[in-house]
Amino acid sequence: MSINTFTNINRCTIKTLLSVFFTLVLLIQTAPAGTTSTVFFYNPESSVDNFAALKSEFDDYLSNLGEFAFQPFSERATFETALTEKSQGIYLLSSWHYTQLNSKTPLEAKLVGVSKGELQQRKILTAKDISTISSLSGATIAGAGSDEYIKGQLQQMLGSEYSVIIPKIKLLSVPKDIDALMAVGYGVAGAAISSETSFNKLAMINPKQHAQLKKLADGEKNFLLIAAVTKVQKTDETPLLKVIEGMQDQEIGERKLKMLGLDGWKRIDALDASLSKQLR
Repeated sequence: MSINTFTNINRCTIKTLLSVFFTLVLLIQTAPAGTTSTVFFYNPESSVDNFAALKSEFDDYLSNLGEFAFQPFSERATFETALTEKSQGIYLLSSWHYTQLNSKTPLEAKLVGVSKGELQQRKILTAKDISTISSLSGATIAGAGSDEYIKGQLQQMLGSEYSVIIPKIKLLSVPKDIDALMAVGYGVAGAAISSETSFNKLAMINPKQHAQLKKLADGEKNFLLIAAVTKVQKTDETPLLKVIEGMQDQEIGERKLKMLGLDGWKRIDALDASLSKQLR
């Protein structure tokens, strides 16, 4: 083989390799990039005390079912910033927060959480040594969630008649409803805000303390955790919604849901008209 022939073969080989290389580059550039759909979670009513563990558990579950991830938030402002800037993904939030957000960031509820067959819960205000609402002035009230959330619940329960008392009340934020009720029993707080379910649970845990507590006021029934999307979506969230809804059908999914205080979900379009109307 002559030198010229060898050179020509090398040139052909190099041209072929370059052609293949640039073709691959073009394919990589034009191929659709993988996108991760995210579940964003913030709930001032929750008793989550380890957000890193919660994220890890849900990430492991969701990533096995697709390009999905889970992002919990401990701060309301950060959660709302993510909602405003991204406008994509699934948002898990309390019905209290959902109602507030809808006035500035239109959301569409898709699923509502279920716990022990119930879709809604009522918050109640109980006390041990305080017998009247007017006596709450200057008292400490314990509750699970942020100060803003506890104050909002108080305003709903007490109404305009006792609105002047609320600024004079001291708030004690605790991890769980049961902690709020126990705080009253041990004299750390004068009254507690909790769900009726937690109040009834106290009767089994500590019957003596439960018997000492008397109800001063109760609030309206509110839905449990809501799964919603923004009304103006950048992406189709149907696949992720199906995964979230299907968690109740798998044992491992059920275990993850219990971390959020739920047993399962119910579709909004499957609710009675009187209930679905409240979320639309």
